Amino acid sequence: MCIEVPGRVVEVDATGATILRDGRRRRASTLLIPDVQPGDWVFVAAGTIIERLDPGEASHITATLREAMSRVAPDGAPATGGTR
Repeated sequence: MCIEVPGRVVEVDATGATILRDGRRRRASTLLIPDVQPGDWVFVAAGTIIERLDPGEASHITATLREAMSRVAPDGAPATGGTR
C-alpha cells in the first residue's frame, strides 16, 4: 500500500500539474479536478489529483501521517521503542 501526503500545486499546464511534496516535484493528472491552480493544496493518489484541501487540513494530514510513519520500523513492523 502506498501512503501519500498532501502536496502544493506549483504549475499547471495542458497535460496536468506539477506538485511539490516533501521538497520533490511530481507530475499529477488533473483529470478529476481540472480547475486546480498554482498554490492549491491537493491530495494525489495513483498519480491523479483526487481532492483539493485547505492549507490547515493539508498540514494536519501531513503531521498525522508523519507521526504514524515514525511509529513503524524500517522493515514495516510496528516500532517498539526498545529491545525485544
